Amino acid sequence: MNNNPLKHSELAQRIADEVTRLTTCEHYRLTLNEQRQPGITDSKVGGLPYWPSTRDYPVDNEGNKMMMILQINCEQAQLQAPLPQQGMLQWFISVNTDLMYGCRGNQSHNGETFAVIHHDTIDQNVTAVQLQAMQVPTHATVQDMVTPVKREVAIDVTLESTAMGVTDGGFKDVFNQVMLDLTGEDCSAEDWFTVLDNSDAVYLERTLGMQAPAHQMLGYAVFTQDDPRQDMASHDTLLIQLASQFSTIDRKELVMWGDMGAGFLFIDNGALVARDWSHVLYTWDCG
Repeated sequence: MNNNPLKHSELAQRIADEVTRLTTCEHYRLTLNEQRQPGITDSKVGGLPYWPSTRDYPVDNEGNKMMMILQINCEQAQLQAPLPQQGMLQWFISVNTDLMYGCRGNQSHNGETFAVIHHDTIDQNVTAVQLQAMQVPTHATVQDMVTPVKREVAIDVTLESTAMGVTDGGFKDVFNQVMLDLTGEDCSAEDWFTVLDNSDAVYLERTLGMQAPAHQMLGYAVFTQDDPRQDMASHDTLLIQLASQFSTIDRKELVMWGDMGAGFLFIDNGALVARDWSHVLYTWDCG
């Protein structure tokens, strides 16, 4: 029970309720499960990736093999549209002594220093011995500083719902519309937090989007800083968010982006439906 509820006005409560009503949508919570040892074809972070011998392994722009930091077995996770329902979805990054985890500037597009790959089907005969013979990099074979993923950990996937938080780049427009509907005030020329009393701004910041998980697919991204997307229309869908997390067993790092940050993949919804991964946007931020 919260014995010290945040002070806020009736207007702030109405804004929060209306934003929640307008923006609540389904997303997939990704939970790192340290109690279960994942296999080659399971959803997981780190470890040996699933990879069939019939396909060329992803390399960066210098010809170095990339490292898989996350994979989702789509059928195992029971994903629904617009995500693929079959096969394996994977996220690779360049680990060629790159302290930016394969990200150029504050955002990069699929191809040169990271890769998003989908396998339509999964060959259950792929073995760890085959993958080890390919000498693919993993969290255990590269320098600790070049990868955000520190261990191999299984991922559990559950379908939930959440509302937009204040760090999402679309929040300003939603807030403006809600304010116009509730008060008749056009505040489109101002930053949303300057329109309200400080206590109300803090209430919205700490209330909206608080149900969003640290690791997720779809839904709304939760940034440590500001939304870095320069073209919201072309990257309107959160494909994957993977945040920093410590082990609940020994308190050591499982995933760490800089200083307690998070990594994000964004895609245009139409491209996601078409299974076109060529213009996925990759970015990460930290405190």
